[in-house]
Amino acid sequence: MGSEVLVSLVEKRHAPHLHCQVLIDPLASAGHGEHALLARLRDALGEGALTRVQRADLAEAPHLHPVLVCLARPGATPSRSLLELTARAAQNGLYQRRRYLCGWLFSEAPPATIAAHIAALCRVPDAQRAFSFYPVYEPVRLELLAATFKQAEQGPWWPIDNWLFLSSGGRLVNLRGQGGPRHALPGPALRIQADGVLVERVLAGWRVLRASTTDASQCQIPAFAAVRASNHIDDARGLGLSNAEDIVVLALHQLCIHPRLHTLSEVRSLIDGACSGQQALAPLLARYSEAHWRRLTESLSKSERRL
Repeated sequence: MGSEVLVSLVEKRHAPHLHCQVLIDPLASAGHGEHALLARLRDALGEGALTRVQRADLAEAPHLHPVLVCLARPGATPSRSLLELTARAAQNGLYQRRRYLCGWLFSEAPPATIAAHIAALCRVPDAQRAFSFYPVYEPVRLELLAATFKQAEQGPWWPIDNWLFLSSGGRLVNLRGQGGPRHALPGPALRIQADGVLVERVLAGWRVLRASTTDASQCQIPAFAAVRASNHIDDARGLGLSNAEDIVVLALHQLCIHPRLHTLSEVRSLIDGACSGQQALAPLLARYSEAHWRRLTESLSKSERRL
């Protein structure tokens, strides 16, 4: 998706009665051009357009708190040139572990209300109502949170009318907020957020493998790659794996060879060996050539094969 197309899609979500805001994460390892973006927005819009999203875990470093930048208030239209800057920053950071440009938010509520709402979303409760902090505004974590609901519209987005961000596979996602009674946060939400760093590791390995292959059909990264990675992490744990490296290795094999790879008896015996602590899973799986994997997966559904 080109930046012009992205800008047009974002523009379509704006309406005269809404605030148009962009969310920036100073913690991201952005290049000089991306960090200059916040300064350019401040110069163009004024300090009053910036609202910090408070992070209790970074109380001693308020300059690292996320920033909501109001590109347009009700009655105004966001500058296309500023939208283009934000679109390029979002695309440039798409495959970084932490993204500088996290998304675009449209709401009737003022920026201070939205900032407080985002801060509250980051406090994820367990079954005993004890809270843990997770930065769910980060696009990969937001994708994972939205996927825990049967319908994304059931998520706790309101009073944000439309929350747009690029998914882990580069698709523009629109989370639509709905007023009224809130749906309870699904049970798996906390566990999945706790796996966020592990999901990022799988995604990083997946991109490296994708970049190293000359076959366009191999290791393809779908729109919601983070959700796929999370599902395979669950698979690995269900098989008894607990070592993070073993979990990542199995997930990558499932993503790049076949999602049902673990159902093969030959592979399952290797997994069992890793579970017992006899040997790490990576060297066990590395014994197999691509030709061997092709033969081994012939009994599995052809439509899901990646080799």
